[in-house]
Amino acid sequence: MNELIMKNNKLVLGLAVLFGLFLLTTTAVKLKEYHFVGSGLNATNTITVSGTGKIDRSPDTAKISFSVMDEQKIVKSAQDNVSKKIDAITKDLKALGIEEKYIKTDSYNSYPQYDYPVCDSYNCTKPNTPTIRGYQVTHSITVNVKDLDKVADVLGVLAKDGATNISGPNFGFEDDKAISREARDMAIADAKGEAQKLAKSLGVSLVRIVSFSENNGGYPITYARAEMAGNMTKDAVAPSLPIGDSTIESNVTLVYEIQ
Repeated sequence: MNELIMKNNKLVLGLAVLFGLFLLTTTAVKLKEYHFVGSGLNATNTITVSGTGKIDRSPDTAKISFSVMDEQKIVKSAQDNVSKKIDAITKDLKALGIEEKYIKTDSYNSYPQYDYPVCDSYNCTKPNTPTIRGYQVTHSITVNVKDLDKVADVLGVLAKDGATNISGPNFGFEDDKAISREARDMAIADAKGEAQKLAKSLGVSLVRIVSFSENNGGYPITYARAEMAGNMTKDAVAPSLPIGDSTIESNVTLVYEIQ
């Protein structure tokens, strides 16, 4: 009988230990979750605050996109002509101090070009039957200009060496994400400051952040007028392009649980 009681006691003790470990583990998990934004139980008493971070800064990069295009009856001839122009442009860009890593191919395309017959009521043996008149090769490139004083010179080179469809320059930043993070950090600090002031006015205490959202449409980039670059001829004077500052802005909303 005593042996049976001892076994039962051991069983009860074992179950108690397991239950204690379960409670300890559950509590630890809940405490860990408590530190995450929006985790755990839904907060019933909350306040909502907003913050803004704004940075005015001069751009450090200008992006200029352009194409070189040629059409010939033989595709190899068109490719060779395009390559010669691209080589000349690349050589002249490097002479300006543009590093090769900042001259990037966006696309390279080769398409047949067709002529469609013009039919009338007396002569239309094969209506809508196109014939290949040649092949068009297009090489599109984007140049990142780090020395903004050389932007006008780059446009001059592109016009002189026969580039077409020139777009830009678009002024911005080499590391867009770093600038955006800096503005967001400022916005969060602004929102936290507002939360502390509001809690003091209301006579409540801030417990934790239960929700975060960011409304950031991105930073505006200063654009040069495309016509200034696109309509240049090889004899044209390179345009004077005012750069100005760009404004990087971030807007955040924080929801705090209060007590």
